[in-house]
Amino acid sequence: MSQPFVPLDPDSQLGYLLVRCADQLSRPWHEALRAQGINPRQFSTLATLAHDPGISQGELARRVMITPQSMSESLSRLIETGLVSRSDAGPGRAVQLELTDAGRELLNRAYPVVEELNRECFSALTEAEHTELARVLRKLIG
Repeated sequence: MSQPFVPLDPDSQLGYLLVRCADQLSRPWHEALRAQGINPRQFSTLATLAHDPGISQGELARRVMITPQSMSESLSRLIETGLVSRSDAGPGRAVQLELTDAGRELLNRAYPVVEELNRECFSALTEAEHTELARVLRKLIG
């Protein structure tokens, strides 16, 4: 005999709440970056390259949370648009990816927009809550 159907309260499910929160926060994030001429994946790629110059393409893909194939496609677009350069590596050497001047300039325009958006999106949190949320999210990601 099967158990009777008992509906769950979606708001009692952490995964559901996290997905709703991500959806709510991602809309303004997408709009703000679109106004700068990039999307969140491109921003993450550029920001990671700026923060960690010389990072390998594989590690870059892991940090941006996409497959190596998707990273290769994304980098091709960033190279075509002049935001990233790729140096020819010699035999047995990893390709070097670098931000171009245009890539740094775009990040200089995008960073203040992203920082303001973060302030607005998380203004309901105290500083302690902000710190704790960041800690918990890093734990879940890690």
